[in-house]
Amino acid sequence: MRIIKIDKVKFKKDTFKICFENNDTIIVLADTIVKFGLKVGKDLMDKEYKEVMSYDKSNRIMSDALASIALRSYSLRGLQEKLLQKGYDKDMALNVVNRLEELNYINDDKFSKNYAVYLSQKGKGEFAIKAELEKHGIDKVLIMEALDEVKFQEEPYEQIVKIMRSKFKNFKWKDKSEVRRAAAFFLRRGFSSENIAKAFREYKNISID
Repeated sequence: MRIIKIDKVKFKKDTFKICFENNDTIIVLADTIVKFGLKVGKDLMDKEYKEVMSYDKSNRIMSDALASIALRSYSLRGLQEKLLQKGYDKDMALNVVNRLEELNYINDDKFSKNYAVYLSQKGKGEFAIKAELEKHGIDKVLIMEALDEVKFQEEPYEQIVKIMRSKFKNFKWKDKSEVRRAAAFFLRRGFSSENIAKAFREYKNISID
């Protein structure tokens, strides 16, 4: 296969389109062109062509993975699913994720604790946080450690009291329907009934004082 044209792909950094005399075309990164010395007039045998495509695909998935984690934090499963959505095969995505874990670019322990604190600050309770971390494929032990981290910073009932102060300033304790409405609100946010009851008692004492 002889290369007849190499053009820069518009709006894609370091990406080129290679055209062959048999009308086939491929898209590769600049690093691939340099690695294999690709240029107009060069003939590629089948073996070298496969090497070019394999090398470029490996570079491309790593580049996409790094670009993804530069924009936001990912769990191992989350990043793998992101790469699968981009069309990469499962084994290749898993290899890249494992490599980034080895380099400590992604870390489920760090992710779970940071994400748990973030959700807590957004007013989510322990059950909601646990469910979210499970969605990201976090191990049960790490989930428990993340929840402990949240509790270390602020007990769940204290978090409820804080929300009560801002959201239920004129709370009427004698109105059972209002009590049920507030309790349902916190249950939906993932707080346990035990912590809700404790927070209500605490807030009631504060209000009376």
